[in-house]
Amino acid sequence: MKPLSLPEVKELLEKRPQSSSSPVAQRILSYVSTFSKLDAESARRLKEELMEKFGLEEVEAVQVVNICPRTVEEVRTVLSGYKRLLLTVLADEERLKGIAETVRRYVESGSEGSS
Repeated sequence: MKPLSLPEVKELLEKRPQSSSSPVAQRILSYVSTFSKLDAESARRLKEELMEKFGLEEVEAVQVVNICPRTVEEVRTVLSGYKRLLLTVLADEERLKGIAETVRRYVESGSEGSS
């Protein structure tokens, strides 16, 4: 099973006809619409960049995309649950800073595009 970010879930649910949507699907759509900070295409690009540039696994990159941490402290908090990252990403202040700057760039360019 492939992990999906909130924007990707939103995109999938919006493609379904409203008449065939269950109440649960409608509630999920409402939730992901509220909490998605990027459009689906930006989310996919950010996820790929996080995996390629910073060595995150897909599930880790999806969590970063979902939460969009923009400070080093926020990135550290989001990734601290992944024990494999303790000696690599979490111990490297420059990598954490790079992740935060990358996310910030995507969020800022996404908010400019939606204005």
